[in-house]
Amino acid sequence: MKSLEEREQREYERRQIIKNAVEAADRIILDGSDGSIEETNFLTARVAWSIFEKALMPFGTMMLSKDLE
Repeated sequence: MKSLEEREQREYERRQIIKNAVEAADRIILDGSDGSIEETNFLTARVAWSIFEKALMPFGTMMLSKDLE
């Protein structure tokens, strides 16, 4: 079992990864947007939706596998 310090360090690292990913996505979206709030919001929502779908994929695979048993 990892020590409290090791777990806290890993949690800090995870928060940094998430922060960096969000900042990178924001930069890419802003660079590609036409600058309007509408398009920027649309692109942000579509990126979020794509990540959401990717996160759900393992659950769908597990359910399909279970259904095929």
